[in-house]
Amino acid sequence: MKRIALIAGGLLAAQAAFAGVYVETVDQNLTTNATNLKQKMYVQGGVGRFIDANGRGSLIKGDTMYIIDDQDKSYIVFDKATMQQLATKLNAEMEKIKAQLAKMPPEQRAQMEQMLGGAGGMLGDSGQKWTVEVADTGKSDKVDGRACKLWDVTRNGELDEQICVVPYSALPGKENFQQVFSNFAKVFDEMAKSVPMLAGMMGNEFSAQQKTNGYPVRHRGYESGKLGDEVTVVKTWREEAIPASMLEIPAGYKQKQMPMGPAR
Repeated sequence: MKRIALIAGGLLAAQAAFAGVYVETVDQNLTTNATNLKQKMYVQGGVGRFIDANGRGSLIKGDTMYIIDDQDKSYIVFDKATMQQLATKLNAEMEKIKAQLAKMPPEQRAQMEQMLGGAGGMLGDSGQKWTVEVADTGKSDKVDGRACKLWDVTRNGELDEQICVVPYSALPGKENFQQVFSNFAKVFDEMAKSVPMLAGMMGNEFSAQQKTNGYPVRHRGYESGKLGDEVTVVKTWREEAIPASMLEIPAGYKQKQMPMGPAR
């Protein structure tokens, strides 16, 4: 009996040593107090599985992202080769749009360019890059009992949101979340190298977050310079052993190709 107890204890200790982290976030309206699930995140061993409110999942392992469709029992590989193909397609589509804009009257063209984020934004003519800055407000708050530090986030020169950040050391688990998100940034930026309108977007987001030295447990957007009523809040953050199946492509799922344009 003593030996069985020792074996069981050893198994539990081994499981704890490889325990991952489960994080659940919700969208909340501060006026009505209504909440809706936004995302479930499972991280273990540097691998991340993300599931949105509609059950759509993605998996990040190393420098590859997999988009998983449980209803269709299929998955799409989002790797460097796929990104290059998609970038080529996007650039071709942008050239078509620019050619169409060139044929429009000046007033109509200006309106269309504004809708597309500006001629130097989506159309990539000015070399403008996605910029992200974070500024310490000097204030603190609490989110579900967790003390956090308030930072203002400015994107492309405009005050965009306020985040409340908890140091990684104060959150349960020993996962290197910075590494997981760094991998995600690399995956995204591989495509952005060939698509001017996306250049530096995810990498700059990650670099800005690094400055806060923690994880945002609350996001609250600014509307015309004032904080809005909609917030995204971390409701659950706990250390637990993540089943290996959660961090792999399910058996029997078939690989599909990334859609490279609108269906014909």
